[in-house]
Amino acid sequence: NDPHHGGYQVTSLVTSLSSGFHGDVIAVEAARPWAVQLTNRLLWPVGIAVLDRDAVKVRFSTIAESPISPFHATINMRLSLVSRAMGRAYLAFCPAAERRLLLEMLVSSTDPEDGLAKNASRFSALLQTIRRQGFAERDPMVQPHSSGTIAVPIFSQNRVLATICMTYFTSAVSRSEAVKRFVGPLQATARNIEESV
Repeated sequence: NDPHHGGYQVTSLVTSLSSGFHGDVIAVEAARPWAVQLTNRLLWPVGIAVLDRDAVKVRFSTIAESPISPFHATINMRLSLVSRAMGRAYLAFCPAAERRLLLEMLVSSTDPEDGLAKNASRFSALLQTIRRQGFAERDPMVQPHSSGTIAVPIFSQNRVLATICMTYFTSAVSRSEAVKRFVGPLQATARNIEESV
């Protein structure tokens, strides 16, 4: 797969913006070849998600390209901003004003996965840790316990356009090994996608 292929698709999409395309379409199209290339290299599946009101929605996945995927299908799954890696990566890195607005929505959420948002000081400390380390992980208390996920943001100017993650079986890769092996390539892929956009 030629990772530069995405650039040409994006150019055609940019010209279509006035006819109803949104930024997430551009992000997903730009991400596609890079995500496939990353799965081809590291074998684990990669997902791309964009904000969907008070959650993120998976818009692209390389599950079909991965020989060892923990999941069968994730497209259009809505994932919590509070407990899921891709949601946390969005919330931690989005502009402060947007984060405040999202947190106000999350505090009144009835989804049990959003519960930690009600503990403002603890959740704020967690988001600071995520920003400091440069990546987010799924809450270990959330199912499935058989896999782990690491996610990083994809930026456009100072806002988060999308988030990208890699999911792995915890029986095959320890958490510390996953951080060592996947964070760098995920961040490099995110930069490549940003340039393609």
